[in-house]
Amino acid sequence: MKALNKTIRFSYHLLIAVLLLPVISCNRNNDMTVAPEITHVRLTDPEKADSIFTGAFPGTMVAVIGKNLDGIQKIYINDQHIAFNANYCTSTSAIISIPADLLLTGTHPDLPNEIRIETNHGETRFNFHIYSPAPQIARIELKYPAKAGEKLRIYGSNFYEVKKVVFESKAGGSVSATEYEIGGDYDKIELKIPAGIQDGRLAVYCMTDSVSIAFTTNVSPPTIKSWSSDMPIIGDQAFITGNNFIDVSKLTINGEFDIAGEDLIVAKSQDTIYYRLPKVPTKSGTITIHAAGGQSNSTLLFYPVQNLVLDWDNIGSYDWGDNNMAVTADGSKPPFFSTGTAYRIFGSPGAWQYWWGNLSNKAVYPTVNAIPANTPIGNLVLRFECFVNEPLATATFDMQLKGNWDKMLSDYVPRDRNTNKTSLGKWMTCDIALNRFTSVANYGSFAAIASSELGIFTKNKADNANVKVDIYFDNFRIIDSSKN
Repeated sequence: MKALNKTIRFSYHLLIAVLLLPVISCNRNNDMTVAPEITHVRLTDPEKADSIFTGAFPGTMVAVIGKNLDGIQKIYINDQHIAFNANYCTSTSAIISIPADLLLTGTHPDLPNEIRIETNHGETRFNFHIYSPAPQIARIELKYPAKAGEKLRIYGSNFYEVKKVVFESKAGGSVSATEYEIGGDYDKIELKIPAGIQDGRLAVYCMTDSVSIAFTTNVSPPTIKSWSSDMPIIGDQAFITGNNFIDVSKLTINGEFDIAGEDLIVAKSQDTIYYRLPKVPTKSGTITIHAAGGQSNSTLLFYPVQNLVLDWDNIGSYDWGDNNMAVTADGSKPPFFSTGTAYRIFGSPGAWQYWWGNLSNKAVYPTVNAIPANTPIGNLVLRFECFVNEPLATATFDMQLKGNWDKMLSDYVPRDRNTNKTSLGKWMTCDIALNRFTSVANYGSFAAIASSELGIFTKNKADNANVKVDIYFDNFRIIDSSKN
């Protein structure tokens, strides 16, 4: 019995010793008298555990690594208290998410770039940068030729924490601008041009990233990127986008006539020209811009008359329908402008009205001389000008080409190809993929179909009987969108 009692007492003391070992070990390894310390920050992705970095974007989850981080009470980033989950904190790490709405040093330079952790036995700080959005350059503005001491403006966005602005030459040299100011909205930099600059790129280096734009000491030729329509309505305002629209003197339309500079509106950004086409060109061609940097021709075809399908003047004609009428605009009422004759569908369809506002026409489809027979149908669109005068509400349109009722486009709502939105009270250019009207593979097979129909049919698939339709159409054409 004594031996048994000795054995029991020994086993009890051994159990107590074993239970105390982790406590003794824990106290030895996590001495609460030793100040906490952050050693580095890394991503939470285990595969990137060895990647140490000193900055991150808002919304990023990071692991703060250190020593003696027990008893965390508060965590601050850029001197702002952030929420954290104590379950994700240990003596050697704290997993936190950088708040998306954190105030940044880009807009508040007085804030400290740091992570601060307060524990029940001290605090620790670690230099860490929360990045602002990356800079972007839209354009530059200066008086050409560029001269030392003259002003130059850089327009863009996110010019936060700019470190330097540099003119980098094609030969590899660089000249820094030493005098510059950042706009209050961080969307403009105004600088004094330094001496010794050459053609190349103008670069802005920020804490987050760098960005650059082509730069020349003399004005560059204008370039054309896009336009509102390849066949704008005569008299209506159209636009051309591009670059270097500086001191534009005129536009030449298809080599036939000019639009003088005083009849043009050039945006202050020098990247958009607004104009009104005074008359119909007799042939397709290119637009030529005449500006300070020289001349530039459009790479796309302008006013492709050979691609017209229906304009109710010289190409195609009205066949049958209802609630429609031919219109020639006089400037006093919608649609205000028209290229000769446009067609209007107007009135109030009843609820669940499926056969109303019909506009059936005899079109003249382009030959394979205008559109090569082997052109894939997937490259082609039916393009037209459209003026929506009243909100369509629940009204939509069905459309068919070449008498193919089995492949009729249903529930169509016109949308501007430039914005993908339905514009009200102005002409817009619309595109519909041609393969939505036919199952043939190429244009040759489409052109061979013995029908000239082009039909537009209005319907109102709703209980709403208070629907008002007032819409105009003109200049239907088939265009290879891969080229134009």
